[in-house]
Amino acid sequence: MTVVADPPHRPGVMSRALRGLIGWVLATLLVLTPVTSIVYLGWLMRRMRAVALRRAGLGATYPGLVLGTSGGWIARLVGGLAANIREGLSALLSLALATAPFSIIWLLSWWAGWENSFSKGYEQAFVGPLLGLSGVAVFSAIMIWLPMALAHQAVENRALAVFELRYIRSAVRHSGWGYLILALATVIAALPFFAGRGLVVFASDMVPGFDDMGPDQIEAIRLSMMLGLSAYSVLALWVLRSWAAGLYARAVARALAGPEADMWRTTALGHGDVGGKRPWKLTHWLRIVVLSVIWFGFSAQIFVAQFLNHDWHLWVTHPLLILPWIG
Repeated sequence: MTVVADPPHRPGVMSRALRGLIGWVLATLLVLTPVTSIVYLGWLMRRMRAVALRRAGLGATYPGLVLGTSGGWIARLVGGLAANIREGLSALLSLALATAPFSIIWLLSWWAGWENSFSKGYEQAFVGPLLGLSGVAVFSAIMIWLPMALAHQAVENRALAVFELRYIRSAVRHSGWGYLILALATVIAALPFFAGRGLVVFASDMVPGFDDMGPDQIEAIRLSMMLGLSAYSVLALWVLRSWAAGLYARAVARALAGPEADMWRTTALGHGDVGGKRPWKLTHWLRIVVLSVIWFGFSAQIFVAQFLNHDWHLWVTHPLLILPWIG
C-alpha cells in the first residue's frame, strides 16, 4: 500500500483576508511616525526580494511584519521585526545618500527664496528659482535609476547596493516600456499626498463650517486625514515596490540572455529564469527622455505643495520616495 502525504496546509481565503487586514492596520500605525516607519520600509525591502526571487523562478517565502518564519518561538516572535529594522535602516541610509544631491539643492533653494524674500534681498531674487530648477534637473536624472537601484539593493540584500551602477544601468537598459508605466503610476499615486499638503490652505472652502470649528475639531480632522493618507501609503507602496521588483527580475532575465550575462551570474538572480531580448539602443534613450519628463511631474507636485505648506523637512522626504512617513 502506498501512503500519500497530505498536501501542506494552505490558509483559506477568509484567513488570508483577515491576516492582510491586520497587517494593513499595523503598517498604517507604523508609518505614522518617522521612527516606526523604518519597520515598514524594511518589510518592503524584504518583500521586494521575495517577489523578485519568485518571478525568477527561484522561490521565496514572503516576510512577516513582526513574526519570523523560522527558529524557536522567541526567534519567530521577534525575528521578522528585527530583520525589518535592520533592512529598513540600511535602505534609509542608501535612499538618504542617493537623494541628497537634489534634497540639499532644494533646501538651499527654499532658504534662498523664502529667507531672502523676508530679508528684502530682491537683487538676489534669481538665486532661489535657479537653485530650484537645478534641483529639479538633478531629481529627474536620479529618479531614472533610483526605483531599479532600490530593487537591486532589496534583492542583493547588501548595504549601499543602490550605488552599484553597472548593474543598475544594465537593469534599466533591459527594463522595457513597463518601467515607464511604473514611473507614471508613481506620479499619479502621489497626487493624494499633494492634495493633503495643500488642504491646510483650502480647508475653509472644502470643509463646511471649518472656520467655526474649535481646536479639538480641527485636530480630529487632521488626525483623520493622517490616518487616511497613512493607510493609502501602505497600499500604494506595497503595489509600487512589488511592481518594481517584478520589473527588475524581468530585466535581469533579459540581461542573462545577452552579452552582459557573465556580469549577472554571481548575483542573487544569476541562476533564475532567462529570456527576452535586449531593447534597441534607440528605444532605450527614448525611454530615458520620457522617464525624465514623467519624473518632472513628480517634482512639480513637490514644489507646488511646498508653496502651500512650508515645512522644511518635506523637501527631503516623501512617502513614495524615501521614508514611508506622511510627515
